[in-house]
Amino acid sequence: MNIGRVMSNEAHKLRKSCESLLGICAGLIADDSLNDKEVRFLENWLNNNLDIAEVWPGDVVARRVREVLDDDIITDDELEYLKGSLKELIGSTLQDTGAVGGISTRLPVNDDDVSEIIFQDNSFCFTGKFLYGTRAACERAIEQNGALAIKNIRKDLCYLVIGTMVSSDWANTSHGRKIEQAVEYQRGGCPILIVSEECWVKHLRV
Repeated sequence: MNIGRVMSNEAHKLRKSCESLLGICAGLIADDSLNDKEVRFLENWLNNNLDIAEVWPGDVVARRVREVLDDDIITDDELEYLKGSLKELIGSTLQDTGAVGGISTRLPVNDDDVSEIIFQDNSFCFTGKFLYGTRAACERAIEQNGALAIKNIRKDLCYLVIGTMVSSDWANTSHGRKIEQAVEYQRGGCPILIVSEECWVKHLRV
């Protein structure tokens, strides 16, 4: 058996499933609304495709759906919350290119150079908005892995993590200035790594 071919086929199937999930999410919010039946449909689809919950962006969708259905009661606020999350996800991953990765592929990220993100005793700075959760939630996640969260860009910073929901005009925003500062330090020889939220989540262990 060709193990490499089997793994390649599995990766292809998983990617196609992720594309299907994005298509389903786009369809559900096409009318700018979301109802209980649609949330249950999404829950059922995820339950029938459990592998999706282990990879980006399926893990984000699965977590948001679990949060909404945690008490088995769906409120209007929860519907708005989930709809907003799906809109942000679709807008960030399908914007312009129609492919997963969206705006982050046009940012100065070092994802292709990162085979591992080391948390223990390393410093992280977060900028932009995150599908993972609030800035505080992101900071708690890395602290649980032995890392240090800092607020501003420094020459000794290890990782700058850019939120998935960064806008197309990032260069003119406050988080854009953080990115530019990190790039300037990189050019000066500082070993800062700029990574996308997607890359960060893949290596996170919480």
